[in-house]
Amino acid sequence: MASTPASPEFNEMSLDPLDLLDQLAKARTELAQVKAQLEVLRDQDPLTGLPNRMRLADRTDQAILRAHREGTLVAVLFIELDRFKAINQTLDFAEADDLCLQLVRRLGMLLNPGDTLARVGSDQFAVLLPEVLDPMEPLKMAQGLLDAIRIPFREGQREIRLTASIGISISPQDGDEAASLQKEAENAANRAKAAGGDALQCTTLTLSEASFERQQMEAYLGQAILKNELQILYQPQSTADGTIFGMEALLRWEHPVLGQVPPAKFVPLAEENQFIHALGEWALTTACRQASIWQAMSPRPVRLAVNVSPLQLNHPGWVDFVARTLRESRLSPSCLELEITETVLLKHAKSSLTMFHDLKRLGVAFGIDDFGTGYSSLSYLQRFPIDTLKIDQTFVRGMFPSQPGVLSSMPIVQTIVNLARNLGMRVVAEGVETEQQKQALVKMECHGFQGYLMGRPMDAAEMTQRLEAQIDSAFDALLPPQPLGRAN
Repeated sequence: MASTPASPEFNEMSLDPLDLLDQLAKARTELAQVKAQLEVLRDQDPLTGLPNRMRLADRTDQAILRAHREGTLVAVLFIELDRFKAINQTLDFAEADDLCLQLVRRLGMLLNPGDTLARVGSDQFAVLLPEVLDPMEPLKMAQGLLDAIRIPFREGQREIRLTASIGISISPQDGDEAASLQKEAENAANRAKAAGGDALQCTTLTLSEASFERQQMEAYLGQAILKNELQILYQPQSTADGTIFGMEALLRWEHPVLGQVPPAKFVPLAEENQFIHALGEWALTTACRQASIWQAMSPRPVRLAVNVSPLQLNHPGWVDFVARTLRESRLSPSCLELEITETVLLKHAKSSLTMFHDLKRLGVAFGIDDFGTGYSSLSYLQRFPIDTLKIDQTFVRGMFPSQPGVLSSMPIVQTIVNLARNLGMRVVAEGVETEQQKQALVKMECHGFQGYLMGRPMDAAEMTQRLEAQIDSAFDALLPPQPLGRAN
């Protein structure tokens, strides 16, 4: 029987088996890529690329499981923009998208590695803080986000101002699941919005109290100067024999309701709200006027050390203000030393170098406060006109550790003293509280000492008495000895 010729369909299917396997593998790869793209689209916001509500919930649940094992906390911050829909109606689609992307970039700059920023609605965002050690961390982060959102945005030729309402929830206090944390944070944000917006609300009681205290403090701080609530205290700096050669001016705030507010609380707040310029100018003016009085009564110069904020350093009128203050107070520039921290110096090195040299030409001295606790680079000591290094009190306390097995900081202190002397700088030890510490520093040839052993911070009247006693003692030492009386 004659064989039947193969049909065309049969010939097309009669491919090489290897070709069939290649095509099948290619099809599977393409299908996997499509599935992966669908997974990405399912879990992220298409405009910003941020995780969406579903992906945020997954990461929150994972963070809660880790927190249970490690004994940490998890916080969710729900951010709802105030009146954003009305603002959006004034923009076209491209402008609205660009404004949203600007906002995302700004918020993202404030987050730490491991934090998650998600977009959970057209005008709603959320932040996951997965490893919280201090319950106050979420409050500080929320306040930073609020402050960042308040800074005007630019869209073309327009300036757009936004505010937000932020709610904070913390696990385990406010729930042990992502859904409950997100719900509690969103409810808190809604309460903040109902109260007028541009504020934060906390579900945890301690955070709510801290938030209220901060808002109170902010309101009171703006009136502190006008209501004469601020005070300058002076802590003496002495040589080994107890002679006062200078003092540090310390700003204090006594409020009739809040009581004594520590500088660690109100100074950062003043910097955040730009009050620091008014506070800093008041402190420098007051201290220089008082130092001018001491300069007139003392036979030897007495140096005044005043702390300076980084915001003051970057203010364009700072040099002129210092020059005017010295001129009006009639204080010799050589009697003024401006103190900055090591970290601030390096962080603002480029922008502040010119200012340093301008002030140096006036005759003002510079000191590095808390030396040794900042960056390890010492190159700035060559570039900046530094006169004094102040050894941080943690190193002074650590020279004689009370716990067994803890290494003494004596070698570190000796290194700082040697460094200062070799560079021709004065070195002052802070936090000297015992005679043992003082004698060890004397052996190291430390120049100056500051701490409770030499004197606690005191008001201007008490410091004046100390200086007068020192002047009288020096005068008595110059008098010839009195002849002994004749015995009867």
